Amino acid sequence: MKHDRIRKSRASESGFTLVEMIVVTMLLLVAMLGLLAVFDASARINKNESDVADAQGAVRYGLYQMTRVVRMAGAGGLFVTQAVLNHADVGLPGLNGAAAGFSYDNVTGVSIANVDTGTNVEVRDGTDMIEVRGVILSPLLGFDLQTGCGGCVGVQTLTARPIVGDPLIGQHVNDDPQRPQFAAIDAYTAGASPAQPMFVIVEDGNTDLHSGCSDPNPGGVTRYPQPVYNVGTITAGTSLVSSQSFNAVNFDDLLSPRFNVELPSYSTGQNSQVIQKVRRAGVMDDIIFFIGIDRTTDPQGIHPFLGQGIRRGRAFQITRLAEDVEDMQVAYGIDGLVSAGGLVDNAITRTTPVVPPNDTDPQYSITADKDEWVPNVVGEAPVDDAQFQAQDPFINGHPGAPPPNHCPRLHAVMVSLLAKSKDPDPTYRGPAAKGFQIMNSTATPITPGNYRRRVQTIRINLRNYAFQG
Repeated sequence: MKHDRIRKSRASESGFTLVEMIVVTMLLLVAMLGLLAVFDASARINKNESDVADAQGAVRYGLYQMTRVVRMAGAGGLFVTQAVLNHADVGLPGLNGAAAGFSYDNVTGVSIANVDTGTNVEVRDGTDMIEVRGVILSPLLGFDLQTGCGGCVGVQTLTARPIVGDPLIGQHVNDDPQRPQFAAIDAYTAGASPAQPMFVIVEDGNTDLHSGCSDPNPGGVTRYPQPVYNVGTITAGTSLVSSQSFNAVNFDDLLSPRFNVELPSYSTGQNSQVIQKVRRAGVMDDIIFFIGIDRTTDPQGIHPFLGQGIRRGRAFQITRLAEDVEDMQVAYGIDGLVSAGGLVDNAITRTTPVVPPNDTDPQYSITADKDEWVPNVVGEAPVDDAQFQAQDPFINGHPGAPPPNHCPRLHAVMVSLLAKSKDPDPTYRGPAAKGFQIMNSTATPITPGNYRRRVQTIRINLRNYAFQG
């Protein structure tokens, strides 16, 4: 009896069996793995969303820079066809790998010469480029129609006064302690050299080539005058603060005539014309935007970037504006676009009624040739530079009496950028996980791996070629 009681007591005090312990351990392991999976997914999503947020922030900065540049296109008096380029200039170096005057729409096999490294930067195939010119990154100075550059042909010294105009009818202040324009230009041109020349544009104060485009219209609308202008180069910094001078400007160098001709697609340039009275002058920028790939650090090309190139003579100074931007597409708003049956009504709109459920934007159609934007959808052919301005352009100068209504028709530019997260997310299956097409792009839509992507689009009015009330 005593031994039976001892055995029962020991049995009642015994713990879990080995099988029970294994089962419990497995259950705990499954639970822990589940929790870790949740934490891992949360961390991965958080990282990828942070990557996308970083990419979006960079893209916003890039779009801000592009907006600033595009809005200033043509400042200083450039033809609209010289202010915004959708084809390469046939006579200027710096763009390699394609035929002269190639289209910037869905480029293939193109690279850009980098003046700082002496190498070429690859442009991602199937993406768009856009080139913008004008007095953009430094101030535009006013002149008094008395001082200037002695005709602005050949090599001339260009001087500017701090204040021009008349106290009674209005003055233009070029420089004072609150508006240090001279110092800004001196600082901007400090890097100019024979190897990296910069450009100066001088606007004629007397001649309006197309007077019919600058007459007041009913309703108080004033249209844009087109002056004669000359572009020259400087190979040393300006000295406006010390001597009020741009110093020697060469108006007859090898590159400058390309900017004087009306169409960049024309095979020859326009020599400088005598300008006796200067109205405005400034440092002219020639800026190109593109999607680049750096094969030295990114052999597979899975981290393309939004790049900006500023022409310095025969090549460009290149800056990376935003990382992990896969595509850029550009469309041009042309008032009265013939291929779309457009009407010259001073607005960039669709040309057919809104058709639900998809084509619902009142100003923008997703069907080919149904609005005054081009090429914003698949099936639309890029326009040539002559279509940016009404009537047939004067190719080489303006002899005789130019047509009075030879007016700009390009009023706006639309830019769309496609950004992705830096790292892939293998579990992501959401929209655009494996690629996304914007506008009429032919860029490869699939970057190996699943990525989170975002699209940002902006429509930019050209302030120098827009009607003002």
